[in-house]
Amino acid sequence: MIILVFILGYLFITFENLFSLNKVIPSILMATLCWSLIMFFNFPVYDLDHYSIVQKDPKYLLLLHLGKTSEIVFFLIGAMSIISVVEKYSGFEALKEFFYTKKKRKFLWKISLVSFLLSAIIDNLTATIVLISLLRKTVSNYKERLYYLGIVIISANAGGVWSPIGDITTTMLWISNKVTTMHLFKKIFIPSILCMFISTFIASYMPIFNGSINIKKNKTSKENIKNGFFMLKIGLLLMLFVPIFKTITGSPPYMGMMFSLGILLCIVYTKYKSESILSIDEIFRKLDISSILFFFGILLSVSSLESMGILYDLSHWMNERVYTWKITTFIFGLISSIIDNVPLVAASISMFSYPKDHDLWHFIAYVSGTGGSIFLIGSAAGLAAMGMEKINFFWYLKKISWIAFIGYISGFFYLLISLFFSL
Repeated sequence: MIILVFILGYLFITFENLFSLNKVIPSILMATLCWSLIMFFNFPVYDLDHYSIVQKDPKYLLLLHLGKTSEIVFFLIGAMSIISVVEKYSGFEALKEFFYTKKKRKFLWKISLVSFLLSAIIDNLTATIVLISLLRKTVSNYKERLYYLGIVIISANAGGVWSPIGDITTTMLWISNKVTTMHLFKKIFIPSILCMFISTFIASYMPIFNGSINIKKNKTSKENIKNGFFMLKIGLLLMLFVPIFKTITGSPPYMGMMFSLGILLCIVYTKYKSESILSIDEIFRKLDISSILFFFGILLSVSSLESMGILYDLSHWMNERVYTWKITTFIFGLISSIIDNVPLVAASISMFSYPKDHDLWHFIAYVSGTGGSIFLIGSAAGLAAMGMEKINFFWYLKKISWIAFIGYISGFFYLLISLFFSL
């Protein structure tokens, strides 16, 4: 019954556009039904206790997984709040100053690089949304804008995989103590650069990027631009401080994110004292609650399968039939191009018992993020662009998917080669 509920919920999430149903609805229904069925029928549930599997009380396990889920949820709330503050005070509007150029090809490289770096700090979904709004103000031709957006999606997804705060799946691996910041950076940074660089290099020779581009000057006052740059720098620095805070204090990542949020709100209160109270209330009202509830529902749903031992059985079945975990991760990357990578990574965390910073976790971090660029529906960044700019799925498949696939393969091959030489 629980597997059936999960499969049905998963189908509704994957094909949300077909059913015209927001994915948050099946996500939270799936979570509540799975755990309610466990308690109603008193199904046996298990947990790993000192390397042995022990049967536990369902209410105890639900509370345990609620705590683990809440770590990610409150991390997201803090990150979204910081980004909302930066946006409120024209931080991203000031970023437009960086893009002034006369050549389309140079503009492409600039926007690709900004997507790559920005997504590593504020996450790939937010970076994509920010750059969509900036592209609307800089590239008036809709057809040209779509091509730029295709590269933004690839670069943003590539940029998110080498940072513990750049992609929700990488954050999940980091919070679950599967990867550490320094090892993640050392293993994934070069493959992600290869993915971004090769994709952008191929795209730069497309005829659409020949010639010049006319970018309108920013109409925002110099004072607002100056304040915007200040808030942008402070916001990004505080986001970057989160892994440092975790390393210094040993506290969970969400504590560092909340600390950074508290510091930023103090700065806002000091700098904009007369309007800060009203502004802070407005900032929290703009939080994307539906995304938070979606992650909440998905993580609790996956935890129900983990508690019943279903994911353990699945991992055992895969280990018997797949020659090596490297093939498994490559397949995961292709699957993440079609379905949401959040439940995929949540399941892999529960399925595999490899130690912290094992190469498998770095492979999963890379493939789950960059693999999502192959099809438009494979990542949150792609879905955001699809919704905001009405990008056609088959147009993306024809014009961008092959570029994304070459980028994905190039980074994956580098991971394999570097692994071979490290043996």
